[in-house]
Amino acid sequence: MQQLKIFSLVLLFLLGSLASATASILEDASKYAVRIKTSISYPFFEDEAGVSNGAGFLVDKDRGWIITNAHVSGRGTGTVEVLFKDNDFQEAEIVYVDPELDFSILTVKDIPDSALVAQLDCKTRRLNGLEVAAFGHPHSLYFSASRGIVSKVRFYEGHDWVQTDAAINPGNSGGPLISLDTGLIIGINAMSLKDSEGLNFAVPMAPVCKSLELLKNNFNPSPPLLPLSFASDNVAENYLIVAGNRLGKLSEGIQIGDEVIAVNGIEISSPTELATELRGKSGNAEFTFKRGETKIKGTVEFSPKSKITERQYLMVDGGLIAEDIYPERFVQEKHYMFHSVRKGSYAQRIGFGKGEVVLTIDGVKPTSIEHLEKLLSGEGEKEIITRHWSSIDELFYDYFKIDYEPGFVRSYNVP
Repeated sequence: MQQLKIFSLVLLFLLGSLASATASILEDASKYAVRIKTSISYPFFEDEAGVSNGAGFLVDKDRGWIITNAHVSGRGTGTVEVLFKDNDFQEAEIVYVDPELDFSILTVKDIPDSALVAQLDCKTRRLNGLEVAAFGHPHSLYFSASRGIVSKVRFYEGHDWVQTDAAINPGNSGGPLISLDTGLIIGINAMSLKDSEGLNFAVPMAPVCKSLELLKNNFNPSPPLLPLSFASDNVAENYLIVAGNRLGKLSEGIQIGDEVIAVNGIEISSPTELATELRGKSGNAEFTFKRGETKIKGTVEFSPKSKITERQYLMVDGGLIAEDIYPERFVQEKHYMFHSVRKGSYAQRIGFGKGEVVLTIDGVKPTSIEHLEKLLSGEGEKEIITRHWSSIDELFYDYFKIDYEPGFVRSYNVP
């Protein structure tokens, strides 16, 4: 009986210690987490017009850097405001938006003395079964957390995600996914699957951490624009099977069906791991392929993807035009696309729509945003030929001729 009492007391002590540790971790989170409010009138293709709310967290006090989701901050055409707990909103500027994963980095000028810097878990490791808390502002319940576990780091829709059953609701996006064992951040809350329960996803920290370090050293952290395209075998969990070359012929010695197993001598198992290894680099990389039971080495030439923060765009009477959103198509065809068209605008009234590609203006193909601005400016009606996915089966293109009387036409750079 005495032994049972001692065991019970020890168990109560341990449970109390765990509860106290969790409370401390969440208290710290309220000091590095922020609210983010974004307003966008003329969005890029990936964004939506309107006002949105989300979360973020402070990662560098000296630089004022805050991490959030790209879908929370937008990609540079809106206004972004940030609020630390018990403080007022202040305007933020975008430092970096990733062109592949759902994260961005903001900067603000005024950091409260009470603010803490979030500690990040930058290691690539197994997270299966880890207890976590998704911190943020779900449904306007500010600075609150939901608890759960990590299922695994899962490949889904082309990228790696941290899958968790910790609830990620509207307002949680951009907030930290926190390990309740260490207090370190293992992911950025991003999304949940519709019509499901317990299927929530966060951006893993390894590529985010590498991007932060590259930015601090004035390197471009953008992922590589690879000529290779990959097929996935979801049953065998092989996601780097060469399916072809997006831009032409495969490099000498590489065959369709080869599986990438390493790059520059580093073993990899997913496109995200591959891209993370090549962030901050350009030129040639040594790939190791598996073909049957044989390992083969080959050289692949690549360059970084374009920085979203250096995008040029053109405002045309309520429409926003920029480079084609599909990189491989832009490389081949060099067309410019309507990323958005404001409802009720002149651009919408005469027939322009989101996703429409500009082919020619009075028979001339635009070669740059500056050239496009010149072709659309001035007096007199312009004959514009555009192309869009077919409204019938989305397999073929429909072509349109639109007569346009120039009004407001002006080019911009993302701030």
